[in-house]
Amino acid sequence: MDLTTLLDEIELVAGAGDADDVLDLVKRLIRTEQVAWACEIRRSVSKGQLDAEKLIASGEKIRRESIAHREQARRDLMKATRALLRTGGDNVITRGARELARFI
Repeated sequence: MDLTTLLDEIELVAGAGDADDVLDLVKRLIRTEQVAWACEIRRSVSKGQLDAEKLIASGEKIRRESIAHREQARRDLMKATRALLRTGGDNVITRGARELARFI
């Protein structure tokens, strides 16, 4: 499940859903091997009751972590591209890296 879909579902469940809806969402996340997200969302259900505020907070935490992960991946790609351009000489790969560097 992609991040946008997950956050939309969290908003829907927090607004009009119940604990069973959250548990269903958790099962779908586990089936797609998104266990960390499933664990975070599962914490919003306690003793069969949904804590909507906790669910919204979980969604925000997942969103913040995803943004941080994307930014770190961008920095890592930029670092690797610079290293390739410094040491790679002039070939097809380094020319592609120069083109890529403009978009990073």
